[in-house]
Amino acid sequence: MSKEKESKRMGFPMAIFTLIVMVAIMAVGLAVLKLTTVTVFALVLVAMAIIAMCIGFSMNEVQEIILDGCKKAILVILILMSVGMVVGSWIVSGVVPSIIYYGLKILSPSYFLLVGFIICCIVSFFTGSSYTAAGTLGVAFMGIGYGIGINPGLTAGMVISGAIFGDKMSPFSDTTNLAPAVSGTDIFLHIKSMLFTTVPATVISAILYFVLGFQYSASNVDLGNVTAISEGITSTFNVSPFLLLIPILTIVLAVRKVPSFLALLAGTIAGIIVAFIAQPQFDIATVFNSMATGFKFDFANEVVAKLFNRGGISSMMTTVSLALLCLSFGELLQRMGVLNAILSKLEALVRKPGPLVITTLFTCLLTVVLTASQYVAILLPGEIFKDSYDKADVAPYVLSRTLEDGGTIFSFLVPWSMAAIYVSGVLGVPTLSSLPYSFLPLLCPVMAIIYGLTGFAIFKKDGSPVRGKGMWFSKKAKLAAQKK
Repeated sequence: MSKEKESKRMGFPMAIFTLIVMVAIMAVGLAVLKLTTVTVFALVLVAMAIIAMCIGFSMNEVQEIILDGCKKAILVILILMSVGMVVGSWIVSGVVPSIIYYGLKILSPSYFLLVGFIICCIVSFFTGSSYTAAGTLGVAFMGIGYGIGINPGLTAGMVISGAIFGDKMSPFSDTTNLAPAVSGTDIFLHIKSMLFTTVPATVISAILYFVLGFQYSASNVDLGNVTAISEGITSTFNVSPFLLLIPILTIVLAVRKVPSFLALLAGTIAGIIVAFIAQPQFDIATVFNSMATGFKFDFANEVVAKLFNRGGISSMMTTVSLALLCLSFGELLQRMGVLNAILSKLEALVRKPGPLVITTLFTCLLTVVLTASQYVAILLPGEIFKDSYDKADVAPYVLSRTLEDGGTIFSFLVPWSMAAIYVSGVLGVPTLSSLPYSFLPLLCPVMAIIYGLTGFAIFKKDGSPVRGKGMWFSKKAKLAAQKK
């Protein structure tokens, strides 16, 4: 049976009912019964499968759809497993301990958040991967922040904000290429258009991290904690600046567009090789097992033990389970026609440029909530609203920018989306704890809404502002837009 036939099976009332059932299970399961997230999403998947069979899908068809959802999770699962191996191998080799040791010695607590944010922005831009930035430097920054005594949610929010910058702005990023492709515009017009929302959001985020950093001045830091961590590191590991070459190698591979999974795998192998050279105090079993079950050592200090006894593939298994469940029920919702039934109603409500932009943002959020997929949240709203932007005489690069301000961004804020599951698993901080401090992803949609309400930075297809004295594109950009 074709996907087109499947998507026509559900009408708007049934789509709303399905959405209510999904929200009710999540609300009761998570807030009232305090069930684990994996349990709740397993229940959601069962409920969606039952509804699918009630509207005419056979058991075999439901199974096939669920398997298709699992197939979409394979690459993310491989990356998650490779990150677990990276963390374990980089700890046993002394890479992470060295980064944390030098970070505690060099980085001022007051400027740590700002400097960390800028570094994550740079790394994510040149790699084009938020996953690489969070899975490598992000892990080390979490350790440094923990040593300084900074709220883990704040440190995680800083890492997420910096990682998202590159995912959104880098010409090497998959989403930065996907959004203009589905909108029918040029990637560089798309990036230039994103400057309107991303630059103000980035500047404000940097200011906020700078201001918040001052509550962690050297006089307020628990030096006993810093000393205990530093002594715990030097008494267990051989620390050397040469060990920092391994993360540099991994980042260089990512910059050269080596797939993230392979770049992280290369980083793991390098970590294992270096562990035998730089850390001869650990036996063969300890080194190799660090990839599977993480680094395990009997530290005298409990704080140091919590910081370094981690990593390995096994540490990612809960996150892997969530990835499989979320993409499975997301695929079911999409193939049942829930999204098309709801979004087609939204498309019929918009005629003016301002409401069109705001509705696109809301649609991206709804798509992330229902499918847990960053890519579907760009592709589906893009396809649905492409003609609406054309009829409203709004430039396609405004649509592509809005898809990134919504689809790319919201996927890091919805706790059960793939991107949020990934970063919370890697950084060890729940999404709801880091969300209030994830300033960049919070501010980008706000900027987009402000522009939608005021008409600022909303352009016609000829490059002129929709109304008011908006920012103008160059003549060359206008001509390129007209050709599109």
